[in-house]
Amino acid sequence: MKKIKSIAVLLIITIFLFTLTGCYDADGLEALGYAVAIGIDKGENDKIRLSIQFAMLSNSSGGSRRR
Repeated sequence: MKKIKSIAVLLIITIFLFTLTGCYDADGLEALGYAVAIGIDKGENDKIRLSIQFAMLSNSSGGSRRR
């Protein structure tokens, strides 16, 4: 009986591992923004000014370019 119970628990854990690790809501690299430069400056009236530069990603997969 103990062996059947341990097999059942192992089976349930295995099912949970495969069903809870999906990527159904994952964003592609094109939808994400990557900061390549961040600048912090002293602005007017002693306020802080934050400047961020983002990389522009394209749908290309690399390799050779077609003309």
